[in-house]
Amino acid sequence: MSDTVIWHDLECGSYSADLPLWRELAARAQATAVLEIGAGTGRVALDLARHGHRVIALERDGELAAELRDRARGLAVEVLEADACAFELPEAVALCVVPMQAVQLLDDRPAFFRCARQALHPGGVLALAILPSELGAFEVELEPDVLERDGVRYASSPTALRKTPTAVVLERARRISGARELPPTRDVIELAHVTSASLVDEAAPAGFTELGTRSIAPTDAHAGSDVVLLGAAQR
Repeated sequence: MSDTVIWHDLECGSYSADLPLWRELAARAQATAVLEIGAGTGRVALDLARHGHRVIALERDGELAAELRDRARGLAVEVLEADACAFELPEAVALCVVPMQAVQLLDDRPAFFRCARQALHPGGVLALAILPSELGAFEVELEPDVLERDGVRYASSPTALRKTPTAVVLERARRISGARELPPTRDVIELAHVTSASLVDEAAPAGFTELGTRSIAPTDAHAGSDVVLLGAAQR
């Protein structure tokens, strides 16, 4: 298993607070597959498949996509290795979910909205998880998430969350020790500033209308989310 997969599992894999909402939305769209954007190693896709849904899991990173294919054996999960801003589906779906603020990482959101509209049936739903606007900044090293594998200890500690004029910047300290010792590294993720209202405005030219917003409460280890629901209008 590659370090890319291990870090992804360590920092994202244990999160489950959003799963009930994705299951609820998928239950309303059970006649078609569910499209997940930014599927990673399958946290959401595998859960939905285990609850009886067929899933198209889109992931750009080749290592994560390969790991998801292995984990999805025997389940109704099709892994599509593609960029979220430049993809096509062989079939239209009724639901597209974008968990864990992945929409705030996209380089070209207008292109994503166009692709998502093409992927959805008229009346289909696009669900986008974003950081809540009231999220507070910090600058202190929190308790690390830790994973041990084959005598190697991986530890990831959030060290800062900063707000710039254009982004929310999350910094983590990563350390590998034990049977394999490496110098600490810093991982930086920039999440573009968006709001529910701004996403509604951005999505409108692609053919989406506002359906409301749901909330996912924060946990001890993860920030909460606002989930923006958009409806695919008639073409």
